[in-house]
Amino acid sequence: MSVVRTQVLAEASSLARSFRAAKPFRHIVIDDFLEVDACKSILADFPRFEDRYALNEMGEVGGKAVRMNVREISDAYRDLDQYLQTREFLDFVSMITGIPDLLYDPDYIGGGTHENRDGQGLDQHVDFNFHPGTRWHRRLNLIVYLNPEWDDSWGGNLQLQADPWNGDASGPSVAPLFNRAVIFETTERSWHGFSNIHLPIDKKGVSRKSFAIYLYTKERPPEETAASHATVYVPEGMPADLVPGVTLDAARVADLRGRFERMRGQIKFLYDRERDFAAQIAGLEGALAQARAAVRLPLQGYATQIEAPNGFWPDGWVGREFSTCMQPQKKMRSIRIDLWVPEQLGGDQTLQIEINSNRWTHHVACGVRSTCVIDIDASAGSELKLSIRADRVFVPAHVGESDDGRELAWKLIDASFVHVH
Repeated sequence: MSVVRTQVLAEASSLARSFRAAKPFRHIVIDDFLEVDACKSILADFPRFEDRYALNEMGEVGGKAVRMNVREISDAYRDLDQYLQTREFLDFVSMITGIPDLLYDPDYIGGGTHENRDGQGLDQHVDFNFHPGTRWHRRLNLIVYLNPEWDDSWGGNLQLQADPWNGDASGPSVAPLFNRAVIFETTERSWHGFSNIHLPIDKKGVSRKSFAIYLYTKERPPEETAASHATVYVPEGMPADLVPGVTLDAARVADLRGRFERMRGQIKFLYDRERDFAAQIAGLEGALAQARAAVRLPLQGYATQIEAPNGFWPDGWVGREFSTCMQPQKKMRSIRIDLWVPEQLGGDQTLQIEINSNRWTHHVACGVRSTCVIDIDASAGSELKLSIRADRVFVPAHVGESDDGRELAWKLIDASFVHVH
């Protein structure tokens, strides 16, 4: 059984045209979205406000409660959850938005029921762009409002803005009225939020209620894809009407205090996250250093590699400067190096080779595999310091081969010691 009204489903084509044409980014507002009885049941079973569900991103109890465990609320919410997984619903949203292969999130990360009390607001922001568990791309927000009465003078209207960083607040203001749905794309410019709620004395028991889902895809157009990030907020600045000579009453002071507290909270959140990132980076750098220290050349023969080579990667590629230190365990008379120079280098390669102050030059044609034999007598237990400098390098990312940003000079196929029998 459909939960979205049949008339709305039938209007998918016209809704799609409105969605594509909307500014400042693609969105659509749909009134009378759900079947009336279904929407009434969802409102009737709306969960009560609890502090444990009202922790903000700084870990503090705030004026917004979020219930993501939708299926535990009531039968009405379980029925809604079942419908949101159907092809009818997902294909309908795909038809409106032009985004195919949409995926439902059974965990409702960040979604579910949202309740905002008097005094609560939501700074302009763009949402996190990857699902933290599946790593799917977040593509759409769909919000259904559940407020039988709401007045614009109370604040709390959804505001879509072009660029709050640069003060461009152009965009629609959407009242959170009962059974009104808003669908908008989740991108790096889909700025949205709502102003602080200020309820009149006789309406202090009212709260702003809504139900939200976020839809995902496994892939996303490269031009729309950004590095993974958390939700990014733009704190409110100084009120435009706060000028010299204005008298601050209690309400204005409370408003300013709230702005500064939110800004300080966001700064502390970013600071704590920066510390977490720094600890993670330090751990990764330590693991990477251990991995590099364990790297060895593909060397055949009786020899010990005293330390990890410099300028060599485990996939065999070598950079402009290469060096290593080896110790033969048997008397030897030469070193044989098999290598390849790629066509992407754009010209022939010249290698300047040095072992314990003895020097050689080896030339390799572009795109050719070559063998370099270095004659050198060395006794067992002696130390050989080998360095090779290449005249040319290329960066795969610069020639459109991959995202590999390394400077590469040649590829080591094999190396071996030739011993005296």
